[in-house]
Amino acid sequence: MTQKFRLWFDDPLPHTEPTGQRTLAQRFAIPHDFPPNLTLPEALIRVAGALARILLGSTLFAFWALFSIRAWNAIASPFFHAAVILPLALLFLLPLTGLMAGISAMVRAISPKRH
Repeated sequence: MTQKFRLWFDDPLPHTEPTGQRTLAQRFAIPHDFPPNLTLPEALIRVAGALARILLGSTLFAFWALFSIRAWNAIASPFFHAAVILPLALLFLLPLTGLMAGISAMVRAISPKRH
């Protein structure tokens, strides 16, 4: 059983990395977001961006849900109760997408430039 687990974490597949041995940080690094060679200011900015995404996204979801429930309860017709759920859910994606794009733009703008 141990040999089976060890095979999962041994050398990378030949078609993904043809040369050399990868370090442990390279094997388990998140490839698109947190490279293992970040400086301290870069890491702090990215962590602040991740926390902003979590906190502001959660706050937006809470307020959107509150006002969606209020709007849903104001509707008297059972037909419109069912008809309004999908548009309210889809309309939530617009401000959420804008919020995430704005946070990403701010993180890129204040990140130190690499030369």
